[in-house]
Amino acid sequence: MITEVSGHTLLVFVGIPALVIAVVALLVFAPSIANGPRYRPGLSWWAPPVWINGPTATKPDPANLPELPGAPGTTASAGAGVARSTGGASASW
Repeated sequence: MITEVSGHTLLVFVGIPALVIAVVALLVFAPSIANGPRYRPGLSWWAPPVWINGPTATKPDPANLPELPGAPGTTASAGAGVARSTGGASASW
């Protein structure tokens, strides 16, 4: 026995599940849509370079710089005025 399918029946059994699926899919994909494209290995890099914790944009005043050993106009003496520290590239830590 074949019965006629009414619009109300289609709305309840097809429309509401389709709406629920669409809302769940939107909630799943919304963060990636909002964040935009990502870098993928093998593709060229399109973002501008960012220097984190780099030097400031202003140049230091030469009058306020400390005098360095071996600088022009200074006399070099064995270890005078040189702060010794361990670690770093000296590998003496």
